[in-house]
Amino acid sequence: MPAMLDVLDRLTIDWTDIDRATAVTDELLHALAEDKDTLRMLVDRAAEDDDLLAQCECHRLLDKLVLYDGLDRGFRIRLHISTSDHLDRPHDHRFSFSSLILAGAYKQVRHRIVGEVPDEVASGIQEDHQAVPISARVEPEFATTEQAGSFYTIHHSVVHTTIMEDNTVSLFIRGPAEKDRSLITDRDTGSLWWRMGAQDESPERRAQKVMDLSQFEVRRRKLEVLGIT
Repeated sequence: MPAMLDVLDRLTIDWTDIDRATAVTDELLHALAEDKDTLRMLVDRAAEDDDLLAQCECHRLLDKLVLYDGLDRGFRIRLHISTSDHLDRPHDHRFSFSSLILAGAYKQVRHRIVGEVPDEVASGIQEDHQAVPISARVEPEFATTEQAGSFYTIHHSVVHTTIMEDNTVSLFIRGPAEKDRSLITDRDTGSLWWRMGAQDESPERRAQKVMDLSQFEVRRRKLEVLGIT
């Protein structure tokens, strides 16, 4: 058994101490990025594990490969691969997370919400659906450029957007969900909508997002071409 996998099997992360979680995930993600044998093994194993494969998803802006699920101990590890769409969609997350950029780059902008977001904002919608504009909006506060080697941690309360270059890949480690839904906005239309966790999505919505094995294989080959695994 690879030493890194043994570390993962013994690991617990407490995200209530965000500074400690940041230090732990910084060390872990860098070690995993340098251990290509283990990273390749985790990708290969995800293709053969029905539970992991069922959590892999295709989205308009990026694809998510779930490599390790230890959410009962406070973490889940994913690989994110950018698509060729580059939309400006400020959003928050249901969980805090850390990310390490392995290839490519992107502009990251942090925002603040101006106005109240009502509970009746649309939810469970299609990726190309435009929700009804409302008075609440997000305003940018500051921007950074994240390049290969960049690491950062984001608290679940933060609203941000990431506009990625093609072939951007990142290692991503999330904590447990701390709220039922997250907010997504569209800069071009001013629309806002809720994104729900998988357990609250309809079967139709899950079917649209879940990555099948043939789609997974395309992403696995891309990781090899990019020199990630």
